[in-house]
Amino acid sequence: MKEGENMENKKEFVEKLGTILIMYSREKITKLEYINANGEELVRITFTNGYKKYVNIWGDSCVAVMNDIYKALIR
Repeated sequence: MKEGENMENKKEFVEKLGTILIMYSREKITKLEYINANGEELVRITFTNGYKKYVNIWGDSCVAVMNDIYKALIR
């Protein structure tokens, strides 16, 4: 592993989780995107009606990312 490289690849994890949620979620989701900008890590959830919800995942493990996305979907 290179110096500064995250042990868990959150971008890849979010993309794969997005694929599963698009297929199986009761919520009508069209896309899950990992965003790393200005020192923040976010997931943008895009719904079929165009609404977008942002989830802060800074410092999260992949399991914690999944939990934060779950909480955002049930609210």
